[in-house]
Order: sequence, then structure tokens, then C-alpha cells
Amino acid sequence: MALLRNSNLNQYCDYCKQRYAHLSRGGELHQLARKPAYWKIVSEHPKRKGVIRFYCLKCAADIQNWPDGTFYSLKEQLQDALKDTAQREYLNVELPR
Repeated sequence: MALLRNSNLNQYCDYCKQRYAHLSRGGELHQLARKPAYWKIVSEHPKRKGVIRFYCLKCAADIQNWPDGTFYSLKEQLQDALKDTAQREYLNVELPR
């Protein structure tokens, strides 16, 4: 799993594309679905190799701020995933500094 900053300005957030797909017309994404992705996450383990997801800043904040009010950063989520699965499967993680 890798957490990287996205440098492609033409890559849009996957969650925004899903949220606002119903507003798209004529094969073109709606303006709300075209938020540039800030984070790129690549999942690599035996069952799902190279699955790539992109998040804008707002969606990344939604993923990190839990309903009970706790903040669980993407970096911490990756570190916990490494601890939990280190013996069961192979994870290749690059965390931002």
C-alpha cells in the first residue's frame, strides 16, 4: 500500500465521481465530480494488486474524521494496517514525510 501526493491535475477524486455521477450528462462529468485528487493510494496485497484510489482534500478529511469525533489520519490507518497484516500478507508502504 502506498500513500502518495497526486501530481496529475487531470486526475479527479474517485469519491466525488461516485457522489455526483448522477448529475453528469452526456458522458461529461459534472463540475462537482471534477475535483482534483490530492492523494493517491495504491493497494497491493495478494488478492488485489495495484488497486489505485484518488481522494481530494475534502474526501480525505471525511475519511480521516470519524463519526465519534476522533481523527484517524491516513498515515495512521496505513501504519495500523501494516501492524495488523504484517504476518498475513505483503504490503509495500511508502508514507509521506
